[in-house]
Amino acid sequence: MEASRVDQGQPCQEPPREATWEELLLQPTPPSESTLLGAPVEEIVTALMRMRDPGGWSFHGQDIDRHGRIFQLVGHLLGPRDQRLSLFIYECIMDAMADPQGSAEGVRKLLDDLESQGMKPTATMCQSALASLANHPDYGLRQEILDIMRDFWFSVDQDARQHVAVGLLRDEQYELAYARLTDMIEQGALVAPWVYDVFILVFGKLGFLDEMLLLLRQRKDLGESNHVATSLLFYALDVCSQAFHREGTMYAWNTAVRSSVVQPSDGIIENVLATAARHGYAALATEALDVLSQRARVLPFHYEAVVEAFAGSGDVAGGLRVLGVMKRNGTSIGREHTTSIRTAIKRIPRIIDQAEAALRKLGATEVVPLAAVSAVVEAAAEAQGSERAMGLYGDVARLCGEEAEATTMQTLIVHSRTDETRRALARDYTANVAKQADPAREPGVYGILIAACAKTGELDLALRFAAHMVALAGPGGLGRRQMGWVKPLLDCAAANDDGRIWDVMDEVERRGDEGTRTMLRMLLLQKRLARRATRHQMVSSTTGLAALDTAIPTAPTA
Repeated sequence: MEASRVDQGQPCQEPPREATWEELLLQPTPPSESTLLGAPVEEIVTALMRMRDPGGWSFHGQDIDRHGRIFQLVGHLLGPRDQRLSLFIYECIMDAMADPQGSAEGVRKLLDDLESQGMKPTATMCQSALASLANHPDYGLRQEILDIMRDFWFSVDQDARQHVAVGLLRDEQYELAYARLTDMIEQGALVAPWVYDVFILVFGKLGFLDEMLLLLRQRKDLGESNHVATSLLFYALDVCSQAFHREGTMYAWNTAVRSSVVQPSDGIIENVLATAARHGYAALATEALDVLSQRARVLPFHYEAVVEAFAGSGDVAGGLRVLGVMKRNGTSIGREHTTSIRTAIKRIPRIIDQAEAALRKLGATEVVPLAAVSAVVEAAAEAQGSERAMGLYGDVARLCGEEAEATTMQTLIVHSRTDETRRALARDYTANVAKQADPAREPGVYGILIAACAKTGELDLALRFAAHMVALAGPGGLGRRQMGWVKPLLDCAAANDDGRIWDVMDEVERRGDEGTRTMLRMLLLQKRLARRATRHQMVSSTTGLAALDTAIPTAPTA
């Protein structure tokens, strides 16, 4: 009959394969009561044993409700199968307590019930209890379990030590947990990857990034679970770059991004860029900018971060080149883009030559941003005096195609060390800057400018700055400590017999506090006395000592 079917081209049907006990008892769908009744007790016990180790079994890679399945099988054994309550049953229920649905309270009740039954805990039960308390921390109960193990001479093996360390971590005893973990590592114990994973995630969230990085390096050296290790590297890059942690950011970037293992989001790359800028790591900043440029339009603040990274590393030439790139890409370079350049030059004055050479090289092929040249000129003046910057200042128009900014000239006047330089700069300023174009400055800067111009005889510019100075102050806003410029200005005006000084003095008296007005009266009184003395000397030189003698009454004779 079968042969005739084959001859006619009809396929033979194989008898259905019987399901294994694993497929019946450990499939994702809970077994029915009839399925359980049809399974031998030995197979149910074997299924419970197989579920004892959460990482030691799976049903074709599918998860099941381990907590619910243990209670279902145990309930069937105690109910329809009329099995006695034994230590094995208690061990299985304790296994269920290690599931996220378990609890420390469940562990406590099991121990109490075990004692009421007159039974002693087993080593397996204690191990499962420690695993449960790793998920549901209870410091007192954990210590009680460890005491039981010591009293019964149960071995505290590597799994138990790991569960204790993780339990302490979950109990927010971070230092003690880390100490337990590092003890195991230093002793050469084989720490399970999942333990590293838990510590890395928790420490990253808490901001313990140095410790997290150490554990991440050791976790990677295990060479297991590449997918998990990649996810941890991505996580480390995220948390470290957010916290500007240089070592962690560089390690995750070099390990994962350079090798194209992960593709971080634009937000993470911007954090990496900011971290590189803060720590002056130009190579990392350049790589991050390159990744961004391949995805979207690079924005000005991205370039600024790269400039800051170059400047922070002491390579101001590189930072100036980036400013040139920004200008070519259509960004208007302002003073706000050059702050890091100024800071770097003032911190490391020896790089002034490098910065000046970079500007001149850039100027040989293109128009240099005025803000870039101004930054170098001003920083050089502040670091080593304006005389050091006069050469570059003289080439501003050639390099930039426009004259130096008023703020730059003011800065040079402030930091000049010779009257000759001050006088030349003051005259440049008067010739090239209109009064209405004067930038607003702090009172302290105005005070230095006024005194510097007055002492070099540039009265017009001194009075111009003085007018701005008093205009900034409200009633009572000019304190005596800000009035160091008044005497030099009075001296210069008196020497030139210039009456414009009185308009300024009237404003000073009107806007000054009581101390300022008192000081001003004393200065004016000193001027009057000095003038009288001068006139007295002039009379003396004209009439001679004899004329003075006739004015002095003679003493009466005896």
